[in-house]
Amino acid sequence: MLLALATLLALAIALYLHLRRASRHDLQQAALLPFADDPEAAARMSAATGQHCERLFDPRRECRLRA
Repeated sequence: MLLALATLLALAIALYLHLRRASRHDLQQAALLPFADDPEAAARMSAATGQHCERLFDPRRECRLRA
C-alpha cells in the first residue's frame, strides 16, 4: 500500500514538473493534435478559433508517396 502511494505521488510530481515546463504555445499545439491528420478539419478549426495547427499530416498523401 505504501509503495502504491509513493508511486502515485512520484507520478503526480513528475507530471506537474513536466507540465510546468511546457509553454502556453506548446500546450495549445498539443490540444490541436487531433486535427493534425485531417487538413480539412484543421482548416475549419482554424477558421473557427483563429488557432493554427503547425504540424499537419495527410495520411492519404503519405500512402501515395510510399506506394
